Amino acid sequence: MKRLAVLLLLVGAHAASAQTIRGNLMEFGSDAPIDLGLIIMISEFGDSVASTLSSNTGFFEVTAPESGNYLLLAAALGYRESRVGLFELGEDGEISVEFRLWEEPLMLDGIMVESLVREPELVRNGFYRRMQRGSGSFIRPADIQETTAMRAAEMIQGLAGVRMVVDSNGLERVQVRGTRGYCVPTLFVDGVRTEWGRLALGLDEIAPLETLYAIELHRGVSGIPIEFGSFNECGVIAFWTKRRNDR
Repeated sequence: MKRLAVLLLLVGAHAASAQTIRGNLMEFGSDAPIDLGLIIMISEFGDSVASTLSSNTGFFEVTAPESGNYLLLAAALGYRESRVGLFELGEDGEISVEFRLWEEPLMLDGIMVESLVREPELVRNGFYRRMQRGSGSFIRPADIQETTAMRAAEMIQGLAGVRMVVDSNGLERVQVRGTRGYCVPTLFVDGVRTEWGRLALGLDEIAPLETLYAIELHRGVSGIPIEFGSFNECGVIAFWTKRRNDR
């Protein structure tokens, strides 16, 4: 069980603009502030509703669009991912949290170290942390640069257990092999879940290869990182694009 020290200072609901959790992300034992830690607010139904990065003083603030019960996930490179909650946020409620993470040594080769330096946005969004953890399948910027593929569909078809099919509207869809056969995963673009089933768009219109920075695939409910906030039993495919990343 992950160790976590959290001091919660509950502040009564009062007149404010929204339902907010704010606080400080710190290192367990030293109370040193953790810079660029990822903080995600997740509803009791598993949806990511807000996220932010901690400042150089460790400060963070996330706001929910409506009252409800929420948990927080905190993750940072070199630290053990942890979560806490549920917090009950009434209308215009506020909660202050001191969130402490345990250090976790990184075992990185030379290629990974170079990538961390050259691709800081993939550090911030947790791509390399999830990759270092060893769960899921990952296509890095270097893989995309070196590919002879012409389309995103060709890139992800190279991942084990992935296939492309054409639906009744003539649109190309991704399917992933699960325990009950092939199924449709949840699709994220730059951390935002897309309503792919409702969009009259094919994969190459949603994620053109020339815009892609990196791709990751996580299979099954147990393999989905909590920051994607999805309980799709099939899994998740996340695309990270150059529009919001370092070029």
